[in-house]
Amino acid sequence: MKEKFDLLVQKITQDHDSNEILEAKRDYQKLAGEIYEDDKSYEARMGLFLEWFIFDRTIPGKGETPLEILIRKSDDHGLPDELKNVKKFAENFHGLFVVKKIRDGEVVVLNLLDDKKYNVIELEGKLLFQKNDLFEGRIVFLEGKYFFTGNFCFHPREVEKFIKGEIKKINFVREGYLKQLKKYNSQLKDFDSKLDKNAGEIEKLEVKNQKSTSPDKSQLLKEKIEELKNARAGFVQQKSTMEAEKEILEVQNIKREINELSNQLLQRLSYMNIKWERSRQIDLHDIYCN
Repeated sequence: MKEKFDLLVQKITQDHDSNEILEAKRDYQKLAGEIYEDDKSYEARMGLFLEWFIFDRTIPGKGETPLEILIRKSDDHGLPDELKNVKKFAENFHGLFVVKKIRDGEVVVLNLLDDKKYNVIELEGKLLFQKNDLFEGRIVFLEGKYFFTGNFCFHPREVEKFIKGEIKKINFVREGYLKQLKKYNSQLKDFDSKLDKNAGEIEKLEVKNQKSTSPDKSQLLKEKIEELKNARAGFVQQKSTMEAEKEILEVQNIKREINELSNQLLQRLSYMNIKWERSRQIDLHDIYCN
């Protein structure tokens, strides 16, 4: 996995202009803080930045991340064999994890951002982690297994309560959108019921019309059928509008906006962490605070 991931990073960074990456780095460091080469965690932080650039940052004017662009173009451009299944990298989880168990070749972690546990393949788990470690990282799902990308930002365990409080704010926003989504699904279900009922009524009237021998009755039935068809067209239009609104809610709000809020939190915490790394003269809780 690591070789495939490194190749993906290399491919995408080569495909994008250095000025574009530099601009992205400036945007990233507005919240995450400036990274210096003499920082002890310089390599890991640069790795986290590149992951954010590849997986999360939408290119200005394009509305797609570098990975989404590569996936879209993958059918038209020859890719190395190791990246033939580049779409698989789209399934990844950027989160704040707490180590729950460390086994031979595997680490069990809880993602505080979605409250889900993941069994992650990690051959060096016993060297990298201790139980209850709190860290920022990213998991990718390949060939039915979870893997870490290998770039981490470890936070002091004492700030877990503060971090959970910040996550709660994001979850409040998410829950509001999920309530809207539930309402849309309920209304769409109602439209389906109305359309089914409408279709049944039209079918019955058409059968009656076929059997009718009275011109007056036939005309009346045709008028009712026309009314039902007009009503059906209205239902279809309303349903189509609602489906479009639901898609916007799912893509723009639930996916993109919540992802952006999560990334902003991760970057803020990264900045707090680097301040803690550089100075031991400030109380920890004076750094990890709003």
